[in-house]
Amino acid sequence: MLSDPQSQYEAIQRREERLDGSFRAAVKTTGTYCRPSCRAKTPRTENVDFRPTAASAQLAGYRACKRCSPRRSAPGPAGAWPVDAWVERLASPSV
Repeated sequence: MLSDPQSQYEAIQRREERLDGSFRAAVKTTGTYCRPSCRAKTPRTENVDFRPTAASAQLAGYRACKRCSPRRSAPGPAGAWPVDAWVERLASPSV
């Protein structure tokens, strides 16, 4: 896990997918937080508040990015989102 803000900022500039579980980048100007790999425009360094988890970002008052869905668990080896599939299955009406 990267702990210094400069390394974390460089990771979001490069959109490092391998670091998606390491931290979240919260943007002060928009009030949202993202994964390091998010494809949204890279914010200015002075507008970024790095958080260790999605829960930490939410407690600080940030909302989840709709583009990268940072509250989701990281994808499994086949690229599946097991938690989200389970939630969708529970939410869908029984047939």
